[in-house]
Amino acid sequence: MTAVAHGTDPVRRRVSAVWSTSAAVLLLGSGALQLVASLQRWVGFRDSRAPDDISAEDHLYDYSYPSDPWVPIGTAAQLFGLGCLLLAVGVLVMLAAAPRRRIPAMLLPAVVAAGSFALDGAHALSSGLAGVPSPVQHWLDAQWFISLIGFCCLVVLGVLWLRTSRAVAAACLLLLGSTVPGYLVATFGIAPALAGYQSHDTTPWTETIVAVSAAFAGIAMLVAAVSGRATSRRPRV
Repeated sequence: MTAVAHGTDPVRRRVSAVWSTSAAVLLLGSGALQLVASLQRWVGFRDSRAPDDISAEDHLYDYSYPSDPWVPIGTAAQLFGLGCLLLAVGVLVMLAAAPRRRIPAMLLPAVVAAGSFALDGAHALSSGLAGVPSPVQHWLDAQWFISLIGFCCLVVLGVLWLRTSRAVAAACLLLLGSTVPGYLVATFGIAPALAGYQSHDTTPWTETIVAVSAAFAGIAMLVAAVSGRATSRRPRV
């Protein structure tokens, strides 16, 4: 059979590998930025408190969705915002790695998911730069609703990717950790298990868990990129 009969155009495969690698870099970069932001809160800022002071856990210092009253911690909000913007671009770059015949079905959920990350990122970044929450804080319920829609779109993308690449499907599911539902799971499930207790406000390492999920999504995209290159090098008859 020919390569075309298999639906495995080697040129398209190589392009897919390039786009997958690009998406991996963006997602890993996002995870790194979010990790540094979380360390500013849970290492630098918390260690500056008295040993028995738990004020670092106060919602006053939450930088993921700044809203009054809010106190910025270093550049955490800016780093988190940039990280979310990288996620938005990464989701769109993942779309570019898809087979052409699947792009039309993936386009709308990818754009919506990317838009939800972009909104979160723009809010956090602008709030951090200004030192006060941006006007988006007044639309917080809408922001969270949009993030929920983004969550659903990522699930749809994961299902659509499943037959093409399990690695990319896994990346889509790992990105769920960066949505509001994912943040809530980290807050009330994973972080308390790691910290050994449920905080009165924000349990330590909540944002770190979210950062790690984005980084793991980047690793999944690297696996997809390697698989794409391997496929393009297989002999065809």
